[in-house]
Amino acid sequence: MKKRSFIIALIIAFTMVLAACSGGMSEPPVTPDPGPESIPEETTTADPPPAPAGDVIELTLMQHEGPNSPTARQIDAWCEAVNVASGGQLVVTPFHGSLGGPRDTYNMVIDGSVDIGWGLPSFYPGVFPATDVIALPFIGAQSAMQAGHAMVELYETTDYLKDEWSDVHVIMLHTNMVAPLITKDIKIEKLEDLKGLNIRTIGGPVTEWAKLCGMNPMTIDLGEIYASMEKGVINAITSAGWEVVAANNFYELGDYFLDFEMQVNPCFFVMNKAKWDSLPDNIKAVVDEYSGHKAMDTFGPEREKARAAVADMIKERDGLIYGLSDEERARFAEVGDQASDIWRDQVSATGIDADALRDKAIEMMAKYAE
Repeated sequence: MKKRSFIIALIIAFTMVLAACSGGMSEPPVTPDPGPESIPEETTTADPPPAPAGDVIELTLMQHEGPNSPTARQIDAWCEAVNVASGGQLVVTPFHGSLGGPRDTYNMVIDGSVDIGWGLPSFYPGVFPATDVIALPFIGAQSAMQAGHAMVELYETTDYLKDEWSDVHVIMLHTNMVAPLITKDIKIEKLEDLKGLNIRTIGGPVTEWAKLCGMNPMTIDLGEIYASMEKGVINAITSAGWEVVAANNFYELGDYFLDFEMQVNPCFFVMNKAKWDSLPDNIKAVVDEYSGHKAMDTFGPEREKARAAVADMIKERDGLIYGLSDEERARFAEVGDQASDIWRDQVSATGIDADALRDKAIEMMAKYAE
């Protein structure tokens, strides 16, 4: 792990030199995703001493999406906000899609290779089972702002979630945008139409839902979805929120976009715990101010704008955005309940009151519905 941290440090240094020479930060090619890794239980770096209150503090931030994605714009806005609020004492340098894949981020925050990371817990199967409650099908998610604020409060008021994230300092847990079901040539109008589809999903309850519907779910990383659809490896896509559809040109891949508001995926925005402990109190106060709901207010609007923009793009290409009939939506939701039961049984085995957690998630969704 120390060797890996040293290599990442060299990459960061080299990237900064290139940025200085060119007037902007060049993005190196993303290395192939090595696949899931075990989560270290302890940091491998020595805890840094607290910084003096007046010194400029520089932090690194990584996330796996590209520099033109809504996530990148949200993170850039957050970095600017904390810089201004600190009077220039806190400088957070973001690296968008240049330091690793989606299965690297959490580990790199844990071991101190980077200070802050944004990513999806779904890429770490089995590590965050309680957090997956927000991803249960058909619990009322309609938008990134609604579901994101619901996730913020769920974390802040639920010990189960705090226990899962105790190895890092949490700036915010939130969600992505609801995801459409994208298909080419076939319009999904009833439950039976799903049978046999090779569908891109992400880890967690949505995968169980896909299996129960008779589909063949495949966990394909973001950068591989476009080619996989073009080559016929998959013929359906979900678990890619509307903002992801816009940023990655997935609107070019389908004829039909079922807007069924099935579920959202949780996202993390976290800091290395030792680094957090080393910050002077005035800088901690700035980060705390731009954490939780206020961080969500910085993040959310970009996703909502992306949803409106991609709808226009689809219409320009004669694609169809449509919904289910009330009868079929009820049938889809019934299978969603079965997937939720599978999650409940798995989580209950760890000692968590899964039914109470699910009820609370539904309550939070309803609270922030407006």
